[in-house]
Amino acid sequence: MDTEAVMVVFEKAIIAMAKATPIVGPVAGVLLDSAKDAETASQSGELSKLTEEAKRQEISLHMARIQAQVAQELAIAHRIENAEEVEIEEYYEGTGKAGAGVSTDGASASLSLGAEGRKVTKRVYRFTGNKKG
Repeated sequence: MDTEAVMVVFEKAIIAMAKATPIVGPVAGVLLDSAKDAETASQSGELSKLTEEAKRQEISLHMARIQAQVAQELAIAHRIENAEEVEIEEYYEGTGKAGAGVSTDGASASLSLGAEGRKVTKRVYRFTGNKKG
């Protein structure tokens, strides 16, 4: 399969994903634009254009990620609002590291401290029933 055929299949798959869910849509659009722009830049052979495009796509992907998170939170809020019974259980990950060190050349003194901590993340939502207005 040549590059052009692969791009056509890729484009159709991304469009289908974008239509499937509003959460995937923004990210899928960025992926599609990125693939097209990278292909155009690589065919022209200009490395600076590829670098500039990579930076632009990084910013676009970051924005799409934020939009997807907002869409997800809105969808969850809508389900909470319309559910008869809601159970929410959330835990968030927290990691921490610390360190210290001292050494001397004279009488050979050395001190070193270290620490590390981790917390488990868990996010569970259960929606049952539907409020009937």
